[in-house]
Amino acid sequence: MLNRCARTGVLVAAIFSPFVLAQDKPAQPTTQPSSKPPAQAPVPTPAESAVARTQRQAAALESLVTSDLAHSFLAATAKLPDPGERTLYRNRAKGVTLAKPAFDALPADQQAGYEPRPCTPDFYYDTKHGSALVYSRVVDLIARHAKFGASDTPRLLDFGYGTIGQLRLLAECGFDAHGVDIDPDLAALYSDPADTGAAGKGRVGVHLGRWPAEPALVAAIGSNFDVITSKNTLKAGYIHPAPPAGQTVDPRKLVKLGVDDTTFLKSVHDSLKPAGLFVIYNICPAQNPPDKEYIPWADGKSPWSREEFAAAGFEVLEFDVEDQAWVLDCFGRLGYLGNKPREQSAKEYFCWYTVLKRKD
Repeated sequence: MLNRCARTGVLVAAIFSPFVLAQDKPAQPTTQPSSKPPAQAPVPTPAESAVARTQRQAAALESLVTSDLAHSFLAATAKLPDPGERTLYRNRAKGVTLAKPAFDALPADQQAGYEPRPCTPDFYYDTKHGSALVYSRVVDLIARHAKFGASDTPRLLDFGYGTIGQLRLLAECGFDAHGVDIDPDLAALYSDPADTGAAGKGRVGVHLGRWPAEPALVAAIGSNFDVITSKNTLKAGYIHPAPPAGQTVDPRKLVKLGVDDTTFLKSVHDSLKPAGLFVIYNICPAQNPPDKEYIPWADGKSPWSREEFAAAGFEVLEFDVEDQAWVLDCFGRLGYLGNKPREQSAKEYFCWYTVLKRKD
């Protein structure tokens, strides 16, 4: 099995799965890939640190973002701290992951069964999901529909956050940025007191559990959010898989919200401020042919219809907009496409997003 912490390269397939202002010029959504060749990925330097690599990648993505907020998001990479090397201890039988201080505090007889997993600074910022800078596209969508003043401290919740990278960058931009995920590895990885709390002009908070199915977690996270986002988690294939006849679905690969659709959407609605935004952004691989197992994360359209969103109290601003061209440009600059022709990559990567606003 892949040692998820020790590796420093990018496992592109894992990008698709979870846990696992006034002067802004809105970008027009693109539904077709551009004909230009992919930009050359910036060349890494020997012994490049995780922070330096992220800063180099941010510079490569600058021309792909349009809003002041997204430019600030990328520029905030200059303020990222180096987290250093860390070790997690995972007990697969118990489904428990501990950071080193918590593991060391266990009595010797209770340490048996835990396997050490060295984690590099690269893993700290990207985990198994690839660069957190892809979230800059979500930031552009936020800026397209919401305007924050210089003195504002917007509250944001990222559902299935996957990595602390985007939360840290948002905090540097002045956000009170929270992430919630069911992955115990993340809770252990980001358990150092320096990982959360005040960061730049804002704050970072990470939470473990199934929101909104757990009342204590809902209370801990709070409400009154300006924005709730979800990237690569709320996919139709995960929530309501619809495979062709004869194609099987592995239930272990689905996302279980823990509540019914009506309750989930109501919880999102009620956790937002009036006119708050709900942004769903999903990058997907190609679906398997009918004679192979259905890939839930390959169906990245909205799990819910326009009518269901309206019934929950949302105004639909953008619905299942194709964003493949931006993803191909971004992946090209991050080096994820290798030397493949763009036409080939356009058969392998897809993207849809939906943007909603609370009506009242």
